[in-house]
Formats: sequence, C-alpha cells, structure tokens
Amino acid sequence: MEIKYALVALLLLGYAFAGLSISGYTVNPESVEPGGVGYITFTLSNPSTTDTVSLVTVKVSSSDSLGANREFAVGDVEQGSGTVLTVPFQSSPTLASGVYTIEIKAKGTTKTYIYNQVTGVSRIENQQVEKIATVPIKVVKKPILSISLSSENLEDMTAETITISNSGGKAMNLRASITNTGIGFLNQDNLYFGEVDASAQKTATLDARGAVDGATKLSLLLTYLDEVGDEHTETKEIPITVKKGEGDFRFSQQAPIVTGKDDTLTMVVTNMGDPVENLQLTFSTSGVVLRGLNKVEIGSLAKGESKTIIIPLVANLPPGTNSVQASLSWVEKGENREGTITIPLSVKSDSEVGVFLEANPTPLVAGGQHTLSVTVSNLGSYSIQGVTVEFASDSLTLLTVQPEQYIGGLDKDDFSSVQYKVQVGNVQPGNYDATVKVSYKDASGARITETKPVVIHVEPAAQSGDGTGMLLLLAAIVAGAGYWYFKMRKKPKASQ
Repeated sequence: MEIKYALVALLLLGYAFAGLSISGYTVNPESVEPGGVGYITFTLSNPSTTDTVSLVTVKVSSSDSLGANREFAVGDVEQGSGTVLTVPFQSSPTLASGVYTIEIKAKGTTKTYIYNQVTGVSRIENQQVEKIATVPIKVVKKPILSISLSSENLEDMTAETITISNSGGKAMNLRASITNTGIGFLNQDNLYFGEVDASAQKTATLDARGAVDGATKLSLLLTYLDEVGDEHTETKEIPITVKKGEGDFRFSQQAPIVTGKDDTLTMVVTNMGDPVENLQLTFSTSGVVLRGLNKVEIGSLAKGESKTIIIPLVANLPPGTNSVQASLSWVEKGENREGTITIPLSVKSDSEVGVFLEANPTPLVAGGQHTLSVTVSNLGSYSIQGVTVEFASDSLTLLTVQPEQYIGGLDKDDFSSVQYKVQVGNVQPGNYDATVKVSYKDASGARITETKPVVIHVEPAAQSGDGTGMLLLLAAIVAGAGYWYFKMRKKPKASQ
C-alpha cells in the first residue's frame, strides 16, 4: 500500500508543475512614433515535463490607441515545448509620448488526477491554466533638431548666440559639445540648453586660438533625452570661417555666487597675449548688476600675468552655470582695442529647508508608543526635487521599517509631512537630542543635505495624554512662529 501511495504522490507532483510560460519578449522597434507600427515577439512554452496543455488560446489586450486587441488559437502545447509568436500593433497618430502597456494572456486546459484514498480510485478532471504577461510599449515623438550661429566668422575668441530649433518632440537635458580640434567653448566643456521644445538660445564664447585660419565646419555633438527618458546623440555641422584676431584673456571664477543676493564675485584674469594696459570690464547681461561702480578696472597685464579681481554685484540668475556676456576694452601696442567675451558663472541657489515636528499622543512619555509627524518646508526661492527625510534619536526606537522616507518635490513656500511610529525608551524625564536629516536637489541639480538638530522632551509615564499636539522642541530651527507658518498660513502639499 505504501508503494501505491508513493506512485500517486509522484504522479500528482508532475502535474503540479503543468502550466504555461510567456518569456523572452522583444519589441521591434524599441520605440515607435505616434502613428507608427511595431511588433511584439515572445515565446509561449509549457515547462511541464509530464503534461500537455490543450486548446491554448492567446488574447492580446491594449487601449484602442495602440490597436493590438486580438485573440487567436495556438492549439496544444506539449510538455517541454514552446512556440514563438509575433503580435503587431499600431499607435494612434494623436497618441502622446509615454510608456504604455499591452497585456498578453494565454490559457488552456490540462488534466488533473484526483485520487480517493477511501475507494482507491483515481479520476481525471480538466483544469484551466493561464499565464498573463504585460509588455511595456514606448511611444515617443522624436526631436528633429537644427542649429545655427549668430555669426559664422570666428576670431580667436568670438561671442556667439547659438540657436537650436526643434520641429519634433521635446528634447530634454540637451547639451552641446564641440568635437573640432583647436575649437571649443571657453572655460567649459559643453553648453547646457535644458529642455528644447520649439527653440532655445544660449550665448557662449568660442575659442578658436588653436584652429587654422580658413573655411571649415564646426562640428557640434548634441546629447539629449527624448520624452520617455531615452538618451540620444547626434552630430550637427555648420560651415564657418576662422579668422584670428588679437587679445587673449582668460577669466576663471574662484567660487560660486548666490542668486539674488548682494555677493562678491572673485575671478582670476590671465593675459595669454601681448602686454596690455588699462584693461576694463563691464557686464552686458541684464541679470548681472555691479554694486557701487560702473566698470571693473583691471589695469595693466604683462604676457602670462594673472591678477585676482573682486567684483561686488547682484546676480539675478537661475542656479547652475550661466553664460554671461562681458565687454572688454584695453590698450595694446599703443592702440585702443575692444572685444566681447562670454564668461561662465556658477550660481548656487539660496536653498534652505525648515523642519517642524508634532507628536500624537502628546506629550512623549517614557516607554510609550507615539506617531511623530515631521513636516519639511522649502524656504528658498526655487523649487527643490527628490526630497527625503530621515529621523534619528538614541532615546527613541523607530517602529517604521524605513528610517528614510520620500517626499518628492516642493515648490517655493511649499511643505509636506511624513510620519514615524516610535517607541520611547525607558528613560528619565527630560530633554534628549534628535536629528532630522533632509536631502534634496536644488534648482541647479546639486544634491544638498541638511542635518537639523532638535531636542525632544519626555515626560513620566503617569502624565500621558490621549490628545494630539505639538512636540516640544528646543532647537534653533523651529521657533514659536513655526506652528503658525505650517498650520495657519499655508495649505499643505499632499504627501508623496
């Protein structure tokens, strides 16, 4: 009898693994334009080693805008075998760029043996099996880019306005770099355009001091993301004529300046050409305003000489690297000369966050369980992205699985909250240290981390309450006005 049961168990084990598998799918092409046609190829197989799946059908489902809806019969799929299938689809001409899905459902029937231990008789039942796979489909309107210069005649250093036009889908995070030998952007490797919808312009100084005079082509390598985030590169060529002039100055910023604040710009200017006298500089970009002077007096510079200049100014420029136009005048070999130059200025944001805590119930009591609400406010002038919060205190045990929680983006003056379940330790009543670490990307894309120290107050267990209220904080980051700011003045941003 034991041998009989063992044989039945082995039989049932074999049928337990009967089923269907959808694997190895590919989408060709990898992305389609609105109105484009594509194909999904996948393998439908039966991984069982004992059983055939009969009467297999495949149903393909999608939104009407992808045109993939269909159902067809495959027949029987024997154990250990498979077949390769191809399904076409066509996106609607009006479909917006994005990632969509097509569902593939395969189903069939297989036999299941049911053994009755009382009668010792087995019977066969048909059991339906199915497998569902979801295939992502990228639909993207590709950018169609063209590029032009404000002047196609280059001197040693030429201030240029570079225009990129786009007659296709959006290009994002677009950067341009020059691949020519002897020609490049002055003091920077590439020029950042950001998002280019219809067109975008940037100014930069082209440095052609290493180029040979004459007609040639300026080769620009464009790198960008399409509307679904895939990266592309392409090269554009523009006919130019190189005709070198005189005057060879290099400006190097020593430290970033803060946007919109009274600040001091420190630069090192180096004369790479012949000796000059009475060198003067003025900014022609409207967002840069000198404080207390009309022009910057640099003076005389011998060949190869460097001089540090300190310029009081206000830069009403967005965070990041900004191309700022400047006019130069000097005396060289007894002659008055003038020129223009584009100086890349690194500008950092005035980013700052505030932190506010509440406890429920309040007050915190030794040994008690509470919910802490941590509210983060954007106090800077620009939006911040990728905001995360991490709370820590030796006097508390976090019951929340993740100490770091994600908020997302916060606009100027916006705020949002996260919650932590905590267990207060068996500590004496009094004040205890805690920290709130907030990490985010500012408007320039730089990752900023601020650690805010706080002091929490713990009461004896006998004084426990059952209400909600403000957690006592003894820290410089939160004053009494904080409660009014967070709870009365503003409407909160929904938690991410």
